[in-house]
Amino acid sequence: MADLLTPATLLCCLAICARLLSYRPAPGARHRPGIAWAAWLLIAATGGQALQILLLGQRAPVSGWQLILLLILAVAVYRARGNLAQLFEGR
Repeated sequence: MADLLTPATLLCCLAICARLLSYRPAPGARHRPGIAWAAWLLIAATGGQALQILLLGQRAPVSGWQLILLLILAVAVYRARGNLAQLFEGR
């Protein structure tokens, strides 16, 4: 089980980071600095975690709870099509 934990965490982190980086707002959408900062923090956190796993391999500190939370976040980000404002508003 522990052998699958690290690659699964890496894939979740990469998926979240890639989806947030590829987000394109609709024409006429408002820019919200708070949401933009939250997206930037999520990109930095998930990208940093992915980089740590790539550099350390199986020695990277990951847990089952972390993977579960990342899976939930990945599903939410993909359902919102990368729009964090939808996550915070609850649409």
